[in-house]
Amino acid sequence: MSPLLIGIIFLLLLYRIYEYVTRVPPNLPPCLPRLPIVGSYWHLLWHNYKHPAKALPYYTKKLKSGLVTCYMGSFLTIIANDYDSIKEVLTREEFDGREAGIDILLERSFREKLGIFFTEGKLWQKQRRFALRHMRDFGFGRRHGKFEANSMENVVLLIKMLKEGPINKEEETYLRNGCALFPDILYPYAANNVWDIMFGERLDRSEHHKLRYICKSAMLFQRSGDTTGGAIVQFWYLKYFGNMFGYKNFIKGSCRLRDFIEEHVDNRQYSGNSDYDRGLVDRYLKELEATKDTFSKKQLLMTLLDFMFPALSAMPSAILHTIKLVMHHPKVMKNVQAEIDSVVGTGRLVTWDDRQNLPYTEATLRESLRYETLTPFSVFHKTLKETTIRGFTIPSNTLVVTNLAGMHNDPDFWGDPKKFKPERFLNEDGQLCKDYSLPFGLGHRVCAGETFARYTLFEGFAALMQNFNFSFVEGEPTGLEDKLPGLIVTPKETWIRVEPRYT
Repeated sequence: MSPLLIGIIFLLLLYRIYEYVTRVPPNLPPCLPRLPIVGSYWHLLWHNYKHPAKALPYYTKKLKSGLVTCYMGSFLTIIANDYDSIKEVLTREEFDGREAGIDILLERSFREKLGIFFTEGKLWQKQRRFALRHMRDFGFGRRHGKFEANSMENVVLLIKMLKEGPINKEEETYLRNGCALFPDILYPYAANNVWDIMFGERLDRSEHHKLRYICKSAMLFQRSGDTTGGAIVQFWYLKYFGNMFGYKNFIKGSCRLRDFIEEHVDNRQYSGNSDYDRGLVDRYLKELEATKDTFSKKQLLMTLLDFMFPALSAMPSAILHTIKLVMHHPKVMKNVQAEIDSVVGTGRLVTWDDRQNLPYTEATLRESLRYETLTPFSVFHKTLKETTIRGFTIPSNTLVVTNLAGMHNDPDFWGDPKKFKPERFLNEDGQLCKDYSLPFGLGHRVCAGETFARYTLFEGFAALMQNFNFSFVEGEPTGLEDKLPGLIVTPKETWIRVEPRYT
């Protein structure tokens, strides 16, 4: 072959690569650089391997656009980064889709499109509506005396454990010498609250090891990827590399929790008493006997799985994030404690009724959820049909990402986002003002458990601040950057000294 022909072939190959890298469908937002096969994902990792979402401010500034195009492998993806774009995406029905056909998502759901998170259309609407309607009857997002009393008992037990220490070998692994291992100590509190809604029962202290088991399973799943879902989401064949790309931990974490739930559903299913009405599971099983339609045991398991995952992993993480933040900002901790002492005192525990009279405490929680955005990219959306946004044309079946972390740290919107400042959520009179943060999303696909999560977070954090002072233990992860990447951003396990404020 002549050198000239080799040169021509080489130039043609370079041209084809250049064309691939630069070619995008017409009238899309500005596109991040892309490479063959890996798309733009490599550029996100190159900028910040552990937390790829942190790469977006650089590219939005460089491309001068709040909306950018990004190829996650072969998946055409639009990323909304500013408040107005994110709000528009979250409140328009044509962006309400979810990509359920990704291989690893099918792996966790019996190779079928099931559950709440990753489904769309009539199945999603009917199942979500049924679950929420019945869960509210047991205290999920609605005031409910029995649930609130049970939840308060969980708080009382948490405080007792922190004050009195371990009573068995299991508890010695996360309670010792006036210190507690976080977030492990919070697992029974968070898990029992959501278990109560689903099954109408709570596991007592002798069974707390089971609650830690399911929480650790949820954490294993959450930490197996990164904010984008990870390479395993984009390239299904990477599962054959074992755990190199997190595949085994994805499946192990999900299946351990699913098997645990299934065992308890089976015990309930064959109890022989159709008059039971203790939680969502009883209601669902009755509906399943009456009609099949979109109802099935597999769908029940995946619905429970999808609702429980955030409560088991995100809730303990959010409380620990907040505790660490106020430990790094002792003035904030003192202000929270002073407000609680003034309004509630020491004779009883803080309750949900006190929330309206504790604006600084609530503002601290809101600032924590902004400052440490648990789900930097939220859950990916998908266009249900071709549409337009900000003058750009977005094809049907395009993934759409809402960069909540980017918006929560936008200096043009917040002024000083790197400062931890609860006062930004208070008006001049010290009362709560409009909350522009979006830690739970917005619109039709807003986190279904937002009210439940805010209740659990407030009750747990306020009771801990009321009863204890916290200090770091030498040699333990203490920095605000001591956190682990994943589908959600979780703080590293750390021992914290817990000192009762009064006896």
